[in-house]
Amino acid sequence: MDGQSILFGVLSVGGGLLSYRYAYRLTKLGEQFDSIGSQTRWHEVEPTDWNVLLTKLFGLFFVAMGLYYAVGPYLAS
Repeated sequence: MDGQSILFGVLSVGGGLLSYRYAYRLTKLGEQFDSIGSQTRWHEVEPTDWNVLLTKLFGLFFVAMGLYYAVGPYLAS
């Protein structure tokens, strides 16, 4: 059981939960950055549903990976 892998797991769980919780806001921020240089104003851009869903799925993936690294060594022994 390595301390670095447990720390990585805990940080992955935290980041994944934040990514899942704020998926719409994160995706909207990305769309706003993408609109730089276009005629569309920042407050007018909206993320697509599939992009928000993909962000949530990546968040859940990081939660699962983090649990594997943080809790997995305790379950295996």
